[in-house]
Parts: sequence; structure tokens; C-alpha cells
Amino acid sequence: MMGALILKIVIEGFRFKVSGKVFLAGLISYGIGGPPLYVLSVNYAGIAVPTLITALSPVITEVLAIIELKERLNLKSALGFIAVIIGIIIASLIGIQI
Repeated sequence: MMGALILKIVIEGFRFKVSGKVFLAGLISYGIGGPPLYVLSVNYAGIAVPTLITALSPVITEVLAIIELKERLNLKSALGFIAVIIGIIIASLIGIQI
């Protein structure tokens, strides 16, 4: 992958264009919502709940892609989607009983 990136840069030159607003939104959301809030939530609620909520990130991303981008799931993606949901449900049930 790095070789392909280097080849692309050599052939096309280094062009990196991103909207200032998008960059700022990403910086703020990750800088504030990422590690600092995760550490605080682990301190407050223990490790189980924040980890399960974090595990929902790919599910939420896929749902938004289906709704907003009209993306269609292939078999591999659908099976992964279902596996993540089942894993979260099982982990939640085991966590409740402990």
C-alpha cells in the first residue's frame, strides 16, 4: 500500500485537498470526543459499558451509509454487521449477570 501511495505521489505529485471546516470538525470531534471522554467514561462507568458503546461505531457508520449514501450491503458486510451486533448483545448480557 505504501508503494502504491509513493508511486501515486511521484506520478501525480502531492496534492492533498480537504475542506477547512471538515478538518476542524474532525479535529474537534476526535480531540474532545475521542480519548479524553473515553478515559473519563471508563473512570466513571468501568470498562465494560464504554467498550461496548465504542464497539457500536462500525454499526452506526454502516447504518448511516445505508440511509444517507444508499449503500447496499454485500454478503460479507452483512455477516460482519450481524456478527458485531450479536457480539455486543452477548457481551451486554454477560456483563449484566456479572
